[in-house]
Amino acid sequence: MIKNQQLPQIPKKTMDRFLEYLRFTKAKKHIPKGAYLLDVGTGDGSFLRFLNGHILSGVGIDPLITTTIHSKDWTLQPGTFPQDFHTEGRFDVITLLAVVEHIPDDELHQVVDTCWNHLKPGGRVIITVPHPFVDKILDVLKFLKIIKGLSLEEHHGFNPEVLPDVFCRWKLIKKERWELGCNYLFIFETDL
Repeated sequence: MIKNQQLPQIPKKTMDRFLEYLRFTKAKKHIPKGAYLLDVGTGDGSFLRFLNGHILSGVGIDPLITTTIHSKDWTLQPGTFPQDFHTEGRFDVITLLAVVEHIPDDELHQVVDTCWNHLKPGGRVIITVPHPFVDKILDVLKFLKIIKGLSLEEHHGFNPEVLPDVFCRWKLIKKERWELGCNYLFIFETDL
C-alpha cells in the first residue's frame, strides 16, 4: 500500500478537485472494465486511484513526479511523455485529460506517434481539452484564488478542432462539447 506522503504533493483547491472529478467521470464511461491504461499527465495519480477496481492496472507519467511509485494496481513514473516514457507493452486505453493544451504544437505529432506505438489493436485514446476561451475564465478563477490552476502558463490557445486531423490514423468515434461548451471530449479508436 502506498502512503500519501510518497505521492507527489500537488496543491489543489476544492474547485480544482471538482473540475478534475468532472473530467474523470466523463472519461471513465468510455474505459472498458478490466482495461490496461496509460494516463499521460497523471499529476498525482488521482485518476488512476479514481479508477480503482474499474481497470486491471495502469501506468501514469508526469513531469511533477520525482520518483517511480508502485501500488498493487498502478505505477506512477516521473518524466515527460513521450521523451521519458520507456514502458514496454501496449495499452487498451491511453488518456490525455486536460493535457494536450500543455503540449507545444511542434511536439504533438511525437505524442501521437508514441500513442500509436503503445496502443493495442481496438484500443482507445481518450482526450479532454478545454476550449481556448476557457483560459480567460481560469485566469480569473486563479486570480480570485478559487483554483490553484497548475501550469496554466503552459496553455497556448490550443484549438481542439485540429485533433481529428492530428489523430488521423484513428477512427474518431466520439466528439462532444460539454460543461456548457467549455470542454471537449474526443475518443479515437484503432482498428482491430
